[in-house]
Amino acid sequence: MWLVLELLVPLGGLLATWRAVPSGEVSPPRSGPTAAADEAGDTWLFGGYAEEEGKPRGVVNDLLRFSAASDSWERLQQPTDGDDAHPGGRLASACAVSGAELLLFGGWDPETAGTGGVILDDVWALDLARQTWCRQTAPMPRGPSSRHVAVNVGGTVVVHTFRCVGSVLVWDPASRSLVEQPTTGEAPSSRGLHAAAAADEHTLVTFGGAAKDGAMVNDAFALDTTRWEWRRLAVEAGPRPSARAGACAATLPGGAGIVLCCGAEASAEGLVPRADAWALTLDGGGDAAWCKLLDDDAPGAPGPRNAATLTPLGDGEGLLLHGGWYPFRATYGDSHVLRLGRD
Repeated sequence: MWLVLELLVPLGGLLATWRAVPSGEVSPPRSGPTAAADEAGDTWLFGGYAEEEGKPRGVVNDLLRFSAASDSWERLQQPTDGDDAHPGGRLASACAVSGAELLLFGGWDPETAGTGGVILDDVWALDLARQTWCRQTAPMPRGPSSRHVAVNVGGTVVVHTFRCVGSVLVWDPASRSLVEQPTTGEAPSSRGLHAAAAADEHTLVTFGGAAKDGAMVNDAFALDTTRWEWRRLAVEAGPRPSARAGACAATLPGGAGIVLCCGAEASAEGLVPRADAWALTLDGGGDAAWCKLLDDDAPGAPGPRNAATLTPLGDGEGLLLHGGWYPFRATYGDSHVLRLGRD
């Protein structure tokens, strides 16, 4: 049974509506999974740090799918101990759908508490029809990476990691590997836990994140994938998201831009999670504008969190938010649909 919680907010011509989707026992509470949507609008979600009842808290390597047609989750693959046929458990990895495949890149396996774990550089491809995994021969260039992003921009899968200053990584279907693509212009500084999405068929937009020293930012950059040129977005004066890490982003339905949700700010008391939602629109001339869609305390909004996922549904109007973490308090297994329309 649906629990419908709605709030219509006409800001900048956009109407934002939240709807909670009970996920039941299909998805245990988890943070730091990775997810991407296929051409039909179904979301494929892998791994994360799970808190499943009756089991020790830790990383998992299960596979879930949210059907846009039935508005429900299905757990397709149960967690395993890891073998040659499946990626091992991890969080803070990145994935993107390319044609009939889900491509999975790197991540972090914390292993035994206190050891620091291992950062991964493996690349896997999931056949979406057969739901079988295949490890690719070549690892990620420049070494292991976690807390990075992967986005399909007009059919080209682009990966951006903290190591990417002056270049990005691009999936080459012919060689079945990631290759380095030099870039020009003003690129984002070295960072992780940033959010990214395709703003249109040839533009990747990144927002925020944190440097290795933990300093968070709220800047936005656009990468033109036809010229491989970065530019810092000149944002008009006015409200904008605070500096944060662990936010999630997806393409703005029906327009040139992205939607940004959640994330955590730094404070003297520690991490402060958010539940606000924003739209960043691009005008094509290098300028951009932020529009606040929903406040943290909006009726029906998901609880404050970071390390959640945000993916587009197939109807061109809805985005699916799932999971996440309220630092050191709670891990979530819930889902919420953010539906956007025009007034």
